[in-house]
Amino acid sequence: MTKSASLLFKFVCILLFCMTLLYFPSKSQAITAVLPYPGTNGVGTLGFYLDANGYPRDAILVDGVPVAFLYDDFWSYSAKILDAVQDAGYIPSDFGHYDFSTGTGGLDLLLYTGAAGQDNLGVGPSGTNNFEDPVINKNVSTFEGWWGQDDQLNDSTITGVNGPVTVGQVLNYLHEFDPDNNIPVFYMDLNQTGAAASLLLSGEVMIIDGSTGSVKHTWAFDTLSQTGDGDYDRDAQALAFGEVSLTGDSGTVYSVDHNKGSGKPDFIAFCPTMDLSAWGANDLFVTRFYLAGLNNGPEEIFLTGTISPGGPPIPEPATMILLGTGLLGLAAIGRKKFRK
Repeated sequence: MTKSASLLFKFVCILLFCMTLLYFPSKSQAITAVLPYPGTNGVGTLGFYLDANGYPRDAILVDGVPVAFLYDDFWSYSAKILDAVQDAGYIPSDFGHYDFSTGTGGLDLLLYTGAAGQDNLGVGPSGTNNFEDPVINKNVSTFEGWWGQDDQLNDSTITGVNGPVTVGQVLNYLHEFDPDNNIPVFYMDLNQTGAAASLLLSGEVMIIDGSTGSVKHTWAFDTLSQTGDGDYDRDAQALAFGEVSLTGDSGTVYSVDHNKGSGKPDFIAFCPTMDLSAWGANDLFVTRFYLAGLNNGPEEIFLTGTISPGGPPIPEPATMILLGTGLLGLAAIGRKKFRK
């Protein structure tokens, strides 16, 4: 190897190492958790399980217990069951963790809340993303609202709360966490009392033509279809688990409580076909959720880029540093070899 070729090889190795240090740590810190999704990251199997209403429903099973149910177009995960199954060793630790504090550091978009005085200014890793204020229903156990069209009551009256929201805005926000992710993830922090399953939820996400106001596409969250027909039935609400104990194939008993209102996520949902890159940047991104709390009331619903929707685990910074070190080691070995 010539001296110039050897220097070029060393330079490339050092450049790769520096890129690793600069890029991967920030990306890893931004992604909080990866959702198990069969066929994509190899964790979990598809099967059936009884939902909170006692009906058999398509499910993603890990250790034989349901970490997610299919509601029309959406997979809805229990963050509490995910955390318990991971603690038992059936979800890899490099998938992140599912018991993070909600809305930490202004990273997440707050869509629905029972608290007044909230906004969505300066969200995301850059702190420069501004979105429509959340739908606020203070001290109301049952509420419904449209987020993203700047008409939260859907009565043709402009709300004037920093909307509307475009597909391009949402994509820019998601890409700050992962340039390859075009699918938003939603999560809910409940606020129920008692042990019973007591919160009902249905919803839809719409792509609306920004010029004509016509609906281009919808994804539905309801109990009527398990085939992803996209037809939203407002009154076909899913029932959320309260306190529940499930026995895994290993014999492990998973006892979790979704009703604490503890500032941690209870349920996480995403739609595998909601690839926003397929739509125009100026199209509107609008959500409509209908919540009914039987014992107290819902708390908050977020949209986030911090959770990877079924993709492979994000490489750990330490792993990438070792890789970079290894490349440098190879450079040194190559240098010694060709000097003989």
